[in-house]
Amino acid sequence: MVCASQSRVAFICPNDATYVISQWACWFSGQIAVPLNPKYPQNLLEYYIKDSDASLLIATPEFQNVAQPLATKLDKKLLLVHHDLLKAENNGTQPDEETSYLDPKRENLLQLNDTLVVEGCLNGEFYRDANALILYTSGTTGNPKGVVLSYANLDAQFHALTQAWKVTNADSVLHALPLNHVHGTINALNLPLTLGAKCVMLPKFDSSMVWSYLLNVNMTTKERVNMFMGVPTMYSLLIKEYDNVFGKNARMCDYVKTHCKNKIRLMISGSAPLPGTVFKRWHDISGHNLLERYGMTEIGMAISNPLIQDGTRSRKQGCVGMPLPGVDAKIVDKENNKELILQGAANEGYWNGAPDACIPDPTNGQPITGHLYIRGRSVFREYWQKSEETKSEFEDGWFKTGDAAEYSNGTIKLLGRTSVDIIKCGGFKLSALEIETVLHEHADTTDVAVIGIPDETWGSKLVAVVSVKDAETFSIPRLLLWLEQKLPKHAIPKEVKLVKDIPRNAMGKINKKELIHTLYGNGEHQQEKVVK
Repeated sequence: MVCASQSRVAFICPNDATYVISQWACWFSGQIAVPLNPKYPQNLLEYYIKDSDASLLIATPEFQNVAQPLATKLDKKLLLVHHDLLKAENNGTQPDEETSYLDPKRENLLQLNDTLVVEGCLNGEFYRDANALILYTSGTTGNPKGVVLSYANLDAQFHALTQAWKVTNADSVLHALPLNHVHGTINALNLPLTLGAKCVMLPKFDSSMVWSYLLNVNMTTKERVNMFMGVPTMYSLLIKEYDNVFGKNARMCDYVKTHCKNKIRLMISGSAPLPGTVFKRWHDISGHNLLERYGMTEIGMAISNPLIQDGTRSRKQGCVGMPLPGVDAKIVDKENNKELILQGAANEGYWNGAPDACIPDPTNGQPITGHLYIRGRSVFREYWQKSEETKSEFEDGWFKTGDAAEYSNGTIKLLGRTSVDIIKCGGFKLSALEIETVLHEHADTTDVAVIGIPDETWGSKLVAVVSVKDAETFSIPRLLLWLEQKLPKHAIPKEVKLVKDIPRNAMGKINKKELIHTLYGNGEHQQEKVVK
C-alpha cells in the first residue's frame, strides 16, 4: 500500500480506541477509511469490502471469526490489532501459530510504517482535495451505496457543529452509538476529538451504564461527561430504566433532575423521529429539551435546533430547527410553483450568540411545504463508482434529500420520506410522521409505524402498525374512537395491525419498505389482529 494512494481500508473494531487508531491510521497515511459493523450479516460485509475494493481488512481479536473468513474468501490481507496496543506495557501476546497474516505484536506493527503509517504529516494540499471516508447507505432503494466523504466535507461538518453547539476542548461526550454512521463516527466521536475534547466510549449502549455516567454514580472510572448524543430508542430505554430504578424514590428523582440540569450541558437526539411522549417525559426527568437535528449520510448534519433557547428560539418537538452555518436548505412546492431558500450563517440570525436575537421570518408566518434540498460544503462528493446515481441525486447543484418538509414560524418540520411517509389517500397528502406522533401519545402504545398500501378506492390505504403494552386487553375500536378526537377523519387509519414489535435498525430507524413486504408481500395476512 503506497503512501497517500487513497486505497480503501476496511476495518471491524469495537467501540474503543482501536477504532480511532484504525481510522486515523488510514487518514495519516492518506488512505480512505471504510468502517464496518460486525453485527451485520456476512454477505453484507462481503458486499461492502468488494464494492469498496478494499486493499486491507483490519480487525481486533474478538472479531477474528468474522474477519478471517471474509479475508480468505476475498483474498484480502488481514491485520489483527491486539488490544495490547492500548496498554502501557505490551505483555507479548501473540496470535495462534497457525495465523498466517500480519503479526499484531507492537514491534511488527511498527515495522509496517512504510506501508501503513506515514512518517510525518502529509501536506495540506493533499487533504484539501483527498477523500477520507466511505460510509454505506441503508440500501432501502437497492444495493447500499458507498457515500464518499472528503476531508473538506468533514472540515465543513466540524466547523458548522462547533459553531452551532459551541463544542470546545472542555467538553466530554458520552458515546454509545454504532460507528459506521455519521451520528456515531462524525458527530459523537471525531467532532470532540478534532477539538481536543474528550470522548468516553462505551462498548455498547446499556441503559444502566449510561445513567451511571450521566449521574456520575457507581463509576469504575473518574471520567465525567457533559454531553450525550443518542437515538430515540435509547432515550426510551433510559426512561424505562429510570422508572424501574429511580421512579418511586422522590429524593432520587430530584437528584437526577438537578444533576442533569447542572452538570450535563447538552443532550441530542437524532437518526430517527423523536416521539412527543419521549420529548416531554425526558424534559420532566432531566430538565432538558432534547436537541433534535437533521442529517443524512450524504449531507452530514444540515439542520439543527438552537443551542440557545430564548424568546425567539426554542426546541419544538417534531421540528429540527434551521440550516447549520454554511448550509443552505431549499423547500420546493412544485404544485404551487413556490420555493423558499433558507441560509445558515454563523453568528447571524438563528445562530447569533446574543440572547433574544431578532430572528427574521422570511414567510411572515405563512407555512410552505414541499421537497427538501440541501447545498453546502458538507454535501458528499459522490457515490463510490456510481457516477450516474450520483448525477441523478442533484438538481442545479442542490442535493435532493428525498424528504418532505414544512417551514413555519422560524423552524423546519420534517414530514417524512416522499417515497414512504407522504401517503396520498383519497385526494389528501398525509404525513405518516404526523399521524405516528399522535399514535405515540396513546397510553397503551409502545411503538408505531404508519404505512400506505396500494388501494383501488383510496389510491393508498392508510395502515397503522402498532405494538402495545398488553395485546389481550387492547381494543382497536377504542383506539379509533380516541383518534377521532385527535385527527381529521381522512387521517384516521383504515386498518390497524397489532404486532409484537416493529423492527428497527441500530440507529432506531424503521425500514418501512421491508415492513410492508413482511406484512403484505405475499398477500397473506399473518396472525396479527386486523380491523378494517
